[in-house]
Amino acid sequence: MPVRLGPSHGSCSKKGVHKKTLLLLLAFVIVFDFSGCVSMSAQARRERAYRHYVQHQIKQRQKAIARAQKAANRDMKRRMKNLQPSDPQMTTSVESVPEFRPEPMTDMAVAPVTVSASAPVPTDASIEPQQP
Repeated sequence: MPVRLGPSHGSCSKKGVHKKTLLLLLAFVIVFDFSGCVSMSAQARRERAYRHYVQHQIKQRQKAIARAQKAANRDMKRRMKNLQPSDPQMTTSVESVPEFRPEPMTDMAVAPVTVSASAPVPTDASIEPQQP
């Protein structure tokens, strides 16, 4: 059995869609129009222009640095190509080793002399130098 659509679902539905679309479009225009007014003030334009200027200057500085770096690299490569390799050289050095010399003994240790009461005390005349 075929389904019949009533009079509200026929050609009137196109008018309803158009009406809703127009209302939605009008709402978008109003919302974007009011938000646009704030950003179009003189102070907002100056701030945007300054941000744009700063970004532009940063990009220009980066480009200049990159160009200078490329030029320096090219110059270094050109210098490296023009250098002539020199003959290999060998350098040697001989260091003298200091001689080991023992220090002279300044503090002579003398064996202690013990004197006992039972032995006679030697006098200078009785001591004769011993010869080795």
